[in-house]
Amino acid sequence: MNCCTECFSSNYLKDIINRNNTIGDCDFCDSKKVSIYNPAELSLIFQNILDLYSVHLDSIKSIETQIEIDFQNKIFSEKIGLNTKLLLQNIVKDDYNTYQPLFENNVVLTCSNLPESVDIIKPLQISWEKFANEIKTTNRFHIQNALDLEKLQELLNRYKKPINKGKKFYRARISNKDGFGKSEMLNPPADKAKAGRANPTGISYLYLADQIKTTLYEARASLFDYVTVGEFRAKDDIKVINLRGDTYDPVLLAEQEELEDFLIHLPFIITLETNLSKPRRRSDNELDYLPTQYLSEFIKSIGFDGVEFQSSLFSGGYNLAIFTPNKFECIGVNVFEIENIDLKEKKV
Repeated sequence: MNCCTECFSSNYLKDIINRNNTIGDCDFCDSKKVSIYNPAELSLIFQNILDLYSVHLDSIKSIETQIEIDFQNKIFSEKIGLNTKLLLQNIVKDDYNTYQPLFENNVVLTCSNLPESVDIIKPLQISWEKFANEIKTTNRFHIQNALDLEKLQELLNRYKKPINKGKKFYRARISNKDGFGKSEMLNPPADKAKAGRANPTGISYLYLADQIKTTLYEARASLFDYVTVGEFRAKDDIKVINLRGDTYDPVLLAEQEELEDFLIHLPFIITLETNLSKPRRRSDNELDYLPTQYLSEFIKSIGFDGVEFQSSLFSGGYNLAIFTPNKFECIGVNVFEIENIDLKEKKV
């Protein structure tokens, strides 16, 4: 039986299969004329994944369901449907006796079943929650619930991303029909810098977006507004911390045997991105920004030029908070008129 690129959401696995240069039909997701692969050749990777689990009588989750939950659907694609377990069984068929109990019983992530598991599973997540509460309500500068900065730095370094010189990004400001000049599209001077998710009052960062559409959403322009969009170019090679959840591939970590650490701290990374991505509201209390401002300053202190995070206003785009605005230049401006707004709502 053959699997294929369409069976997986992991780009790392897709690349392995594509390099095999074999086209055919898939026996698991029924895709036709696609890159196919002998699933048993993926055994070592998936043994590292399966070794994270153990049978547990109180669990209500099968192995395939638990993997989907723990890895945020980053391994198998939706196309494989109910055949995930069958594919897993074929991947480890040469060692099936070793893993048979996992396929015949419900399972848990082994490290989640250890004594005092909460502190083991989510050490940074828990310390972040305590820290965030303290910095907002109790102590501002001399923190009792301090974060483990050494552990935090080690974790963040795994999410570093280079941005090459010449890469272009965009920034929008609501304007009149005449628009703003290039100099007016730069980050605000320090005395006019208001608090944001990443920057405190008086410290000016440059907020950029990956594309024009993203920055138009971020500007929150209304119907028939004019919006000036500045095009920015990186003057130097820079490096940022990338917190976007759709960009890291846990299967690569399976090869590097760092999976357990990844799963332990994934909730923390998701929390950070969620907090950075939250859109600003008029009703916001600036105290709520303090934890992510602290995080951003820490990232800056360990040598990074910014942080990248998903846009919460446009799912197809992402934003950058740049700590070193002098490493970007505005190379042009254009004025746009908003002709249509597609509103979506939900009852709260």
